[in-house]
Amino acid sequence: MRKALYFKDEDYRFSFLYGHYVTMTTLKQKDLERIIEQRLSPLYISVHSTEEKTRKLLLGVNRDDHLLEKIDFLTKHGIELHAQIVLCPGINDGKILDQTVADLKNFYPGIKSIAIVPVGLTQHRASLYPLRLHTKEELHAMIDYVNQKREALKKELKVGFIYLSDEFFIKAGAAMPDAAYYDEFYQIENGVGEFRDMIDNLNLVRKKFPKQLNRPKKITWITGKLAERPLNEFIIPVLSKVENLEIEVIAIANHFYGPAIQVSGLLTGQDICNQLKDRTLGDLILLPPRVLNDDGLFLDDWTVQDLENKLKNRCHVYTEPMSGFFKLIQKY
Repeated sequence: MRKALYFKDEDYRFSFLYGHYVTMTTLKQKDLERIIEQRLSPLYISVHSTEEKTRKLLLGVNRDDHLLEKIDFLTKHGIELHAQIVLCPGINDGKILDQTVADLKNFYPGIKSIAIVPVGLTQHRASLYPLRLHTKEELHAMIDYVNQKREALKKELKVGFIYLSDEFFIKAGAAMPDAAYYDEFYQIENGVGEFRDMIDNLNLVRKKFPKQLNRPKKITWITGKLAERPLNEFIIPVLSKVENLEIEVIAIANHFYGPAIQVSGLLTGQDICNQLKDRTLGDLILLPPRVLNDDGLFLDDWTVQDLENKLKNRCHVYTEPMSGFFKLIQKY
């Protein structure tokens, strides 16, 4: 695994520059004042719970980090915050979640949004606090719970304020909300509304797609297990109407972190390589948009060039809008 990942990173500058989430547990008053002085806004914070005992448990700290006081100081000085709650069944849901939402709502519009993401568990959990994944019934119950909360919040704040990640809807087998659900798509980089945005953008530009390519072309589209169904249901059928284009979606099982980790952004170069090496891959391999860090490295320190060398095939990390899809693949 990439060496830097063995260290807990609380650099608020990366939160401002790249949208990384920080817990703010280690921030001192001088840090808060520097954030205000340099106008580092917006920032993205991992809250998980505002109830002191639960927050300590989830973050592995043994002291009160005065989170709400820090939020109060930052928002009173004009710093916009976006909060994340990684939801762990039986720990920070129920009344604890009620309290967390109520506490954070008090800072609106300083806190602009809350994203709720279901916990994901790796296979490397020896000696760690026992956690479990949500059942399908619990996922549905959370969708209903948040919808009820949002109705009340919209009356009070005129916005939804709480947004469930795509993972809730996909794993529950529920319909994806329409664009209005996400307001300004505040945390799309956190997988909140990412598929809705992709589907809607595709539908906006599909009439401009060519009727056929000038020669047969095969694209191998790599994804994690989570995105396999929505890709095959909403995206690939539209693109495949273009003659001479064949697209094969291959969902990579995460052997590095374990089968419960299904998001595309946590795939490693070696898992992708090992599951593609004996297949016919065609003209181009499309990789998910968030598999690399800002230094161009997978989580296991592989580069795209390493992957290309191993597979003897061209690879491209697909970050372009859907309107640029055919312009991209014509280059290969």
